[in-house]
Amino acid sequence: MLIPPVSAPPGFRFDIRPTATPDGVGTVRRLLRDALVAVQLDPDTPCLLLSELLTNALVHGGSASVIMELRAGCLLIAVADHSPARVERLPECSERTGGRGLALVEALADAWGVSPFGAGGKAVWASVAAA
Repeated sequence: MLIPPVSAPPGFRFDIRPTATPDGVGTVRRLLRDALVAVQLDPDTPCLLLSELLTNALVHGGSASVIMELRAGCLLIAVADHSPARVERLPECSERTGGRGLALVEALADAWGVSPFGAGGKAVWASVAAA
């Protein structure tokens, strides 16, 4: 019996500078969702990761640029801003109304991290296997 070879889904790459508004987050999230659905991949986890990373960048950095790249079965989402503020995963606290975004990113991503970007900024990235 022959087993067909497993191939990685087709790739894509988007470089975007969304507007610094909730509508900007929604627009980029819809683009990612539509791209993943087009290549028959589940968009739920990647769209949640994107929403968390982009919202954090807009709230704390004022503006952001986004790279979303699907290559060799791995989706990378990187969101950069020019703020020198450190990225911190806050400790669990049931009384706080916010501050859970990076805990979600850590729980859902296969890997995530922070890299220097530009003159004093940073890029927060997450990667997940395409499923």
